[in-house]
Amino acid sequence: MTPCEGFLERLDAVERRLAVLASSPARPGALTEPDPASNERWDPGQVWAHLAEFVAYWTQQLRMVIAAYREEPVPFGRTKTDEQRLAAIERDRTIAVAVLWTQTLSDIESLRSFLETLGSDSWQARGLHPTLGVMPLERIVDDFLVGHLEEHAAQLELLVAVSDV
Repeated sequence: MTPCEGFLERLDAVERRLAVLASSPARPGALTEPDPASNERWDPGQVWAHLAEFVAYWTQQLRMVIAAYREEPVPFGRTKTDEQRLAAIERDRTIAVAVLWTQTLSDIESLRSFLETLGSDSWQARGLHPTLGVMPLERIVDDFLVGHLEEHAAQLELLVAVSDV
């Protein structure tokens, strides 16, 4: 299985999970487990707002790394303290989940289409993240896109499970 095939399988699976979660209300007041680095906890609205903003951002960063790569790692990305990231989460946290899911689904479809177009040369690209350093393309896709979607789907599943108690 190629890296792309594996990511596409995982992307399909997480899309199905998120579709179910989009129609599964969490208990009001439910919060995620504390983030290991910041101890921050999010409500479901913040998780959905983040989902709706990060896929497009990281897909654009992925495109940029591939386009600019010439044997040297390409600077890319942001950190958790990025002001635009934080502002989008705060601004959109009260938008209806259905609206945020529609945006997220559209961004997942764009990501899927982009991944399907990547040739083997593209997978040789490397990026230079401000805190994580040099990262091969596979790790960028895993850490910031597919794995990131899976991480937040798991958070939402716990918030829904909490509401079913």
